[in-house]
Amino acid sequence: MTLRAKVGRLAVMTRRRGTLRQAFERLGPGSNTRCTEETPCADNRLLEETVRERTAALEAANAKLSSSLEQLHATQTQLLFADRLIALGRIAAGVGHEINNPLAFILSNLEYIHQELQQKERLSEQDRQEILEALAETRDGAERIRLIVRDLQTLSRAEDVGSGPAELAAVVRTAAKMAMHELRHRARLVVECDGVPPVQGNGSRLGQVFLNLLLNAAQSISPGNAEGNEVRVVARPGEPGHVLVEVRDTGCGIEPEHRERIFDPFFTTKPLGVGTGLGLAVCHGIVTSLGGTLTMESAPGRGSIFRVSLPVAGAFVQPQRPHADWT
Repeated sequence: MTLRAKVGRLAVMTRRRGTLRQAFERLGPGSNTRCTEETPCADNRLLEETVRERTAALEAANAKLSSSLEQLHATQTQLLFADRLIALGRIAAGVGHEINNPLAFILSNLEYIHQELQQKERLSEQDRQEILEALAETRDGAERIRLIVRDLQTLSRAEDVGSGPAELAAVVRTAAKMAMHELRHRARLVVECDGVPPVQGNGSRLGQVFLNLLLNAAQSISPGNAEGNEVRVVARPGEPGHVLVEVRDTGCGIEPEHRERIFDPFFTTKPLGVGTGLGLAVCHGIVTSLGGTLTMESAPGRGSIFRVSLPVAGAFVQPQRPHADWT
């Protein structure tokens, strides 16, 4: 080793000794920063207290977030039901008309039967047949009213009835009957939903989705030219494990600047007092909560297409066929 190298090494060792000496002096008997197991240093105590304070603050924030989440779920449930009642309100006049028609001939037939039985002690075969026909019509009218009331009860059910296999064709037909009063004078309604497997969901919520879509389609078409316009609902297999439902209309369409906000809560292009802006937002929330998607395609003056993709109920999912290996 050269002399210069030896001198350099001694200088490094001297600096290290000086640094160690300073460190031991700071930890001497008179030092306030000395730490032992019996007397923890002030820095450690401060750190422990800070950790305790932060932990308490995080626990309080977590409890507050949990409470807010519960309130949010409760508010969402109320919002879903409120929108369902709004949809029912929009078709109330049509439901009254649907009930009044069969009720009118039920009362008329009952009055006829009552008079015939009062006036004639003995009935001829012809009179007997006429009374039997009147009774059959009365029964059909009562059955029609029963079905209308059943559909209303299904749609207006407030409680969440859970999720399970739902017959899509039956759900769409029920929604179509409820929306028929709005559609009758605006467009022809075509429903092609047979032959698809059950989907995951429940009839009440899915009925709310398709009723809103049909009412929106109807209101996009001006009344007076029913034969020249059409609302078509078509269901077919979509992506693997899904059913795709398209609701097409020949209405006024949606302007480009409105398309990005069409599913936003409280956004509406309808006049004040006509629309709440909840319908499509609620539909989007219901479909996504069931593991599906709701998308829209539209052009001004050319109508709109709303596409609802829903997962097939688990027991009805067809297994994928294995691919042939050609290698």
